[in-house]
Amino acid sequence: MPKIIDHKQRKIAILRQAFRLFARDGYQNTSLSNLAEACSISRPTLYLYFRDKEEIFSYAVKYYTDEMFSDYRDVASAKGPIIPQLGKIIRNIILNVWNNRDFITSLGDFIFQKRHEERNYPDVIRRRTVKLELLLRRMLRNGVDQGELRNIPIEATAMQILDFVQAYIFKLAILNAADPRQTIVVAESFLQGLAANPTDL
Repeated sequence: MPKIIDHKQRKIAILRQAFRLFARDGYQNTSLSNLAEACSISRPTLYLYFRDKEEIFSYAVKYYTDEMFSDYRDVASAKGPIIPQLGKIIRNIILNVWNNRDFITSLGDFIFQKRHEERNYPDVIRRRTVKLELLLRRMLRNGVDQGELRNIPIEATAMQILDFVQAYIFKLAILNAADPRQTIVVAESFLQGLAANPTDL
């Protein structure tokens, strides 16, 4: 009886192996032949999943952002105070980034290479994070309407939260070292400063 292959799981396994190689050897120095060998599959089999290295990154950005947004949408739909919900979303993002730091390190290398080719790949990433920005805006607006948050500028505050997360990602991508615990503590302090009555938290 032929072996049943879960193609989605195999694609994700190839993805993770690719970023281990990219993080270790660099984007430019890793070939599809290297990747196929590391995955114990033939190069033609690899082509069934990814045509080139750029497609690996495109799929990875889509996979990770879709997975994160699904989780955070569930958190935002829960009843209760807004600040703990925002804190949980930021904490989960920071920890997910840390747990997938091979991807983040490789992404920094990849974007650097694309800049040399005069291609603005960050725009692709930006489009994939629009849903998260809209989610943060909705949560902040609900917090203001319910009297839990001060009368803050909604759009600017949502962007400030995203900028905070992106700064952590950038530090991790460039230095390959950024303490997630310290970042989470600072983020939680920032969120508490948004409260209408911070002394009550």
